[in-house]
Amino acid sequence: MLGKLLDGRYQVVQILSSGGFGETYISQDTRRPGNPQCVLKLLKLASSDTQYLQIARRLFNSEAEILEQLGNHDQIPRLLAYFEEEQQFFLVQELIVGRPLSHYIRPNEPWSESQVIHILRDILQVLDFVHSFGVIHRDIKPDNLIKRDADAKLVLIDFGAVKQMRTQVAVDSQMPATVAIGTPGYMSAEQAQGRPRQNSDIYAIGIVAIQALTGLFPTQLTENPETGEVIWQDKVQISPRLQAILEKMVRYHFSTRYQTASEVLRDIEQLTVPVAPTQPVIANNNSRVSGATVQQISVGTNMEDIQRTSTPPSWLAPTLSTVRYIPFAGGALVFLFKDAADTLVILLGIALIGAGVGLFLLRSIYSRLARDYDAVFAVVFSLCGILFLFQDKYTTQEIQIVEYLLSGAAIFSASNSILLRLKFK
Repeated sequence: MLGKLLDGRYQVVQILSSGGFGETYISQDTRRPGNPQCVLKLLKLASSDTQYLQIARRLFNSEAEILEQLGNHDQIPRLLAYFEEEQQFFLVQELIVGRPLSHYIRPNEPWSESQVIHILRDILQVLDFVHSFGVIHRDIKPDNLIKRDADAKLVLIDFGAVKQMRTQVAVDSQMPATVAIGTPGYMSAEQAQGRPRQNSDIYAIGIVAIQALTGLFPTQLTENPETGEVIWQDKVQISPRLQAILEKMVRYHFSTRYQTASEVLRDIEQLTVPVAPTQPVIANNNSRVSGATVQQISVGTNMEDIQRTSTPPSWLAPTLSTVRYIPFAGGALVFLFKDAADTLVILLGIALIGAGVGLFLLRSIYSRLARDYDAVFAVVFSLCGILFLFQDKYTTQEIQIVEYLLSGAAIFSASNSILLRLKFK
């Protein structure tokens, strides 16, 4: 096949893969300037019977039309052409330059929660689009998810539509079709029985996520002999709600699984509260960084609490990292200007009360940005502000206590703010 010119246009230059259902090549489009490369897929037919070919031709055209529609999504390869030659069926698709997800999910190198949630969100958005056309991918696995070099997005390739076409041809022509479409380990029970559903794809994505978290191949995981559920929870340390989401994605029976990708996305989007880092991450430049960590995604105990949490503006976190400590500096000013005019002291008192109230509001409105010590500091601010406003009613010793409290807080907060600024860079 190498070097052969197909459809008078596509010249095969490299073999990508070959299997029982077909072969995949890289070819050059000789009719376009620069001879750009594309992916050429050959569907292997199980019979040359005339009736079989007629059914195959009809289904091939139908499946090609579906692939044409799916290619409108940015993270699905575009269908460039399809044709029949010498009773063989070919698809021509956009070539995605990048590496498969299997290159990044390596044995015994578990990913962090934040990385897994990122790929879940990325894949599920594509899957939601695919399912809106009533299409089931049937073969989601790391090898069929390409991390595109241009923008690092995951592109979903190798739809099982063509494989399904061959199976459907066999059914329509009353020929035996015994091979299930999919990859062992990523296939749900109903798909392995030849009856895939849309949430069979959700099962496969859940298994991919578990593989990333555990650093184990699906075939290395055991099953509960009574329920058939995959056992993986004892091999990871993740937040309870991410665990609950993954468990529901990979339920043995489809009726207890998530029914749509949008349902999973809705729950994934609620995993937004950062907690202390615990696991190593893989750097964006595709190299492993020793000791690097990332903030994980926490899970609360109440779904409604997260739903009520507002999303902070993107500029708020870095701004707070700069100005959070400013009110604390008031303590240092007191030492420098002990004999200052009453007006300055009153203004400082008002500023401290405002800072205290502001931190309370921060914790209630944007809890994901709040620190544990903010509640303590909010109380300190408010009390110190009140002391400054009504200093005539308090002794010098009480004012000195306020000065020490504010000065200590100023030193702590200044150092913390510097660390935050470094993190946000």
